[in-house]
Amino acid sequence: MLKEIENRRSCRAFDSDRMVEEEKIQEVINAGLAASSGRGLQNGIIIAITNKEVREKLVSLNAKILNFQGDAFYGAPVILLVAVKNCPFSKYDGSTMIENMMIEATNQGLGSCWIHRAKEELELEEGRSCSHL
Repeated sequence: MLKEIENRRSCRAFDSDRMVEEEKIQEVINAGLAASSGRGLQNGIIIAITNKEVREKLVSLNAKILNFQGDAFYGAPVILLVAVKNCPFSKYDGSTMIENMMIEATNQGLGSCWIHRAKEELELEEGRSCSHL
């Protein structure tokens, strides 16, 4: 495990045409769901976004938030959106989930990068009304 922690790096160039195997995605999600949480509430959920149309909507929302043109997800074919119910520990709980997922992604031979704008995305009207999320 220490090897994966030491070798984990943020990837900022993904092959958008290479879809990740479902088993690997599920292992990364399971690692996130196994994270510790304040009072053991386990209030987090993880939404796997593999649909290119939905992914492009998130790219557009990020561009709006950042006033930026380009893909803030660096071409990643899979986006794992972490959402945690509002509680005193939500930021910390989400952070432990993401860190676990990044370490497991390294273990699975996958790249990862923490892009922390899900809150802002879901607060936008377009984010709330996106029927795919």
